[in-house]
Amino acid sequence: MRRYVLIANPGSPRCQTYQREFREYWTGRAQAADLDVVPWPDVISRLGNLDGLPAFDGPAVVRLESPGKDRHVTRLLVEAGALDDPDEPPRDWRTVEIPKGLLLRPGLFYRGFRRVLCGLRRSFDARPHLTPTACPLAVAEMFDKTATTRRLEAAKVPVPEWLPQAGLLTGAIDFHDALRKVGWSVVYAKLNTGSSATGIVVGHYRPGEPPWGFTTLTAMDGHFYNIRLVRRVREVEMMRCLGFLLREGAIVQRGIPMAQIEGQNFDVRVVCVNGKPIASIFRLSSQPMTNLHLGGRRGDFTRCRAAVPTRAWLDALDHCAEAAGCFDSSVAGVDLVFERGFRRHYVLEVNAFGDYFPGWVDAGGRSLHALELELAAPQTA
Repeated sequence: MRRYVLIANPGSPRCQTYQREFREYWTGRAQAADLDVVPWPDVISRLGNLDGLPAFDGPAVVRLESPGKDRHVTRLLVEAGALDDPDEPPRDWRTVEIPKGLLLRPGLFYRGFRRVLCGLRRSFDARPHLTPTACPLAVAEMFDKTATTRRLEAAKVPVPEWLPQAGLLTGAIDFHDALRKVGWSVVYAKLNTGSSATGIVVGHYRPGEPPWGFTTLTAMDGHFYNIRLVRRVREVEMMRCLGFLLREGAIVQRGIPMAQIEGQNFDVRVVCVNGKPIASIFRLSSQPMTNLHLGGRRGDFTRCRAAVPTRAWLDALDHCAEAAGCFDSSVAGVDLVFERGFRRHYVLEVNAFGDYFPGWVDAGGRSLHALELELAAPQTA
């Protein structure tokens, strides 16, 4: 019997969707397969050491699901990130209140997540009977937008121009000085380890005008929150948001004039399995961010695909496959954007957990998870 282990947040929409589609896939084939769910807190509290967790004692395929959107998990990861850091004063992170939307030390969150992933890599290496669908270190690298950009650039995959020195900038004034030198009129500043447009500023710089921008950030009582609203902000507030991003770690990229479909900006999430594109989800929006939770919408594939010149589309898919192939992960969600006029295209980032699109099915009625299981099943039979 095939056996799978899912490390996830039980009860979360992501976990429930995978469990349901896993059952539907194997039931539809009249075959038996077991799925054990191991909560992230059980793994984080051990810093990735799997000793004492019976789910990992026998042969299994192991899938990691996103640890996000769980307050308890966030506290544990921030706590793990603060371990042995002399610059972090002692604090009981497990009792910290996390109001909705609060960005609780994203830099520490990632540091803790990476620490746990490094522990998982050691645990997998010591258990050859386990088959992870992704190397934990690849997951850590995909979560790091700067590391991802460097890897893609080295592989000759087209990425937007970016500021490699962003990590050395100490504040918004340094940031503005750096932008004047490169002369970009539009810039995207993002949390280096954020996801789903969490912590992003789209800045506009025009000669003779004060800078202004769009952001999903808002400051309250000295803390920064991510909200499901794209706000236009003036220079002072934008600088305050930029200062937060730079303190927590940011990547800064030149803004690409996005190609449009039906009068709206669009990008494409290209989901790759084993380095091959299996699904392309068009996302359209009147905003500079196309994320569905920020008002974007899924475009009809046939109509949207017809709007992209064939040569441009095929070249872009080749680069998406190359981008996915840069990482030791069977599944990767590649974010693709075309420049207006379709003269160029760019890979924005590669997502370790970029296959969550509830309700999406292909022409044969298969979900993304079903497609992934189908492509992997012959290797795990």
